[in-house]
Amino acid sequence: MTPNTRHPRTLDAARPTLIPADTGDWRDNAECRRHDPDLWFAVGHSPGWQAKTEEAKSICGRCPVRSVCLEWALSTDQRSGVWGGLTEQERRTLARGRIDRARSYELCIDAQEYIEQRLAAGATHRVIADELGVGHSAVGRACRFFESERAALAADQEVAA
Repeated sequence: MTPNTRHPRTLDAARPTLIPADTGDWRDNAECRRHDPDLWFAVGHSPGWQAKTEEAKSICGRCPVRSVCLEWALSTDQRSGVWGGLTEQERRTLARGRIDRARSYELCIDAQEYIEQRLAAGATHRVIADELGVGHSAVGRACRFFESERAALAADQEVAA
């Protein structure tokens, strides 16, 4: 949400606003880059925090990358500020309705091959959870289940031999 001064900006004839010359990152086209970053991170109970939050949400409503911003905030578990037009509380409410804990675990069990490949490649539970859109604890529980299944299979094979 903070303005990035690393990228040069140019004037777009079709849109009379300054836009980044390099548009490779969705954040380069975010409306918030043209405004005071404090609007998106107004501290509750500070003077005017509600008005700042509403102003930020209004600006988000005009943003061409609002949905991408919201998805990014949800997938990276942003815990403060307005992202994609939603406050932290609004994002938590939305996330709860997306995938509940039981469904997250089932999804991980179904994705065993993918999870084990990503772990072998060095990915952490949090990274894998972000990729699958589930909580990292569901990935951890599934990994413990996979390990217990392998141990039980090995024990059965030992007895059979």
